[in-house]
Amino acid sequence: MNKQIKQIINVLLPYWGVIYFMALMLFTHFLWKIVVDGDLHSQYIAIFGQNMTPQFHVLSAHTAKIVHWLVCLFPNTDDFFNRDTSLYFQGGKMYIDIIWGCTSVKQLYMFIIIIAFYRGPWIKKLWYIPLGCLILWIYNIIRIAMICYLTYYQPEKFDFYHEGLFRYIFYGLMFLLWVIWEEGFVKNKKTRNVIT
Repeated sequence: MNKQIKQIINVLLPYWGVIYFMALMLFTHFLWKIVVDGDLHSQYIAIFGQNMTPQFHVLSAHTAKIVHWLVCLFPNTDDFFNRDTSLYFQGGKMYIDIIWGCTSVKQLYMFIIIIAFYRGPWIKKLWYIPLGCLILWIYNIIRIAMICYLTYYQPEKFDFYHEGLFRYIFYGLMFLLWVIWEEGFVKNKKTRNVIT
């Protein structure tokens, strides 16, 4: 039995980083579910039982303004409007309400926990975590803008873009940032330690 366990460990050892990443991601997801009360598709959100809807409404309104500005840089967007947390084309083909789930707060929280509790030098985490959060936040703005622009022409594909394609890219980007951390700062440090 002991020999079989050692064989399994030896097989899994090269994948330890990915397994640990996935474990941290699952942990942060379930911790969020325990601490936060709020459906990803509604305005209401409470953290530790404290209603945070007004604070997140402000964040949603700012996100909508930035997305509106970005979409208006695209061609044929003269009839694209922003009202508080709502984005819409005047023709009525598309109406999107930016809610707390659109602000990327959950994904930023997950990224912070993953990098903070992963191996690597803390001094570099102090700049890598904010940089990663900035990259994820910018992607989120681009993601919402692309959903708005693309669904104007294909409103029936909203769920494909929103629930599928751009969401998977978001988590893929988070994984890529972790790979950069693992390869550039964790393994690179181990290599330097072995050489010296």
